[in-house]
Amino acid sequence: MRRSLVLITVAGSLAMAYAAGTASPAFVQFMRAIGATDAHFGLLGGIPMIMLSMQFLGAVITNVIHKRKPLFMVLVIVGRFLYVPLALAPALLPCLRGVPGVTFVLLLLAVSGALMNITGPLWLSWMADLIPRRVLNSYWGGRQRWMYLTWTASYLAVAAFVSLAGLPITVVFPVLATVAAAAGIVDIVLFTWVREPPNAVMRGKPIIDTMLAPLRSADYRPFVTYSCFWSASALFSAAFMQVYVLKVIGLTVWQATLIWCATGVGVVFTSPFWGRLADKHGHRPILAVCMGLKSLIVVTFLLVTRRTVMWVLPAMLAFDGIWDSGLIIASNGYMLKIAPQQNRSMFIAAITGLAGICGGLGAIAGGGFLKAAAGFELDAGGRIWTNYHLLFAFNVLMRLACIALAYRVKEPAAAPPEKLLHVLRGTWPMRFLLFPVGMYRRLEMQRAALFREGRYPA
Repeated sequence: MRRSLVLITVAGSLAMAYAAGTASPAFVQFMRAIGATDAHFGLLGGIPMIMLSMQFLGAVITNVIHKRKPLFMVLVIVGRFLYVPLALAPALLPCLRGVPGVTFVLLLLAVSGALMNITGPLWLSWMADLIPRRVLNSYWGGRQRWMYLTWTASYLAVAAFVSLAGLPITVVFPVLATVAAAAGIVDIVLFTWVREPPNAVMRGKPIIDTMLAPLRSADYRPFVTYSCFWSASALFSAAFMQVYVLKVIGLTVWQATLIWCATGVGVVFTSPFWGRLADKHGHRPILAVCMGLKSLIVVTFLLVTRRTVMWVLPAMLAFDGIWDSGLIIASNGYMLKIAPQQNRSMFIAAITGLAGICGGLGAIAGGGFLKAAAGFELDAGGRIWTNYHLLFAFNVLMRLACIALAYRVKEPAAAPPEKLLHVLRGTWPMRFLLFPVGMYRRLEMQRAALFREGRYPA
């Protein structure tokens, strides 16, 4: 068990190196170089998310096979390898520029996403059977810390390579994608030595009944609703944040990559903290508290300028990473603990698959929003407001609506969100965040004490 958990953590860290190499701002700049438009970026954000619908196929397969490991390993290795021709072909073949090149990339992304998403329920149901429930959130928090530490280091390496290479992005990104794919494949090879408990096979029940079971569950349905709306709200603007800083703000690729490293900082420092809180107080209060602060990052993108972006955006991305960390751990923990062992894979797919489809539709809707408002310009407050600012402003309202849905998630044994807020007041990171207020209050109390003693401080 100990060896398996260590290997899963190491594999997860390599997976984050793969993610950093294939999804950094270098990929965005590469797509711009081969002719991608705002509408294409909506598809680039939406199609991989829509491919999460393949998780329902994965859930059906998981319910009827005894061994999950072999199929999981083969499909993910092939899916990750596809990033090599995806990056090399448009760079080497002049005919794959403009619409043909973007279409080629979209097709390979769709195939890669389909293959890897079939494995989602296979892997998550395997992990739910393997990891002891009593330490599930704590282990997940510790693993997430190492994963995002690797992700941050990988982003720094990508920023350094892009800055120092002095090569066009059509050379830089293929190199990054090849190295990242190799790391992603080694990640999967490590699972050869991870133990696989017996799978709870379920036969003889109609597929439609197994697929609808999560929606028919009165306890689980509010969590599905929350996950779907949150995924759509998040991707509505998140799919265009890197495009915005490169295209509108005017940052270089290495500057944008360096700024995005800050996201991992908040996750690294707080993941074990959220894991312990989830084991002690439950998942629902964490969802409600973290969701209450998830609109601040969009407000930052709405207000940041070229003059302030290099110092404001990293700080806010690190701050936002704290709440991302809590949401990831609470969502995964709730999904794996509440889902029954029988048909667990379909309960998992209802979140990762259905919410993923909603996220993809949200990204595509964001691209349509930008296209519809393409000519918008408003000179006010000493700056020019564009269609991107309209997108961010509308998304703030969407994210605020998610708070009410997080409160509706059912978990009877969990503490109320108000109690968790009280606990957070005296713990990291909330004590650090409230430091200026607390320091002011202490100074005022000292001044009042001196005044009562007749010392009249200035």
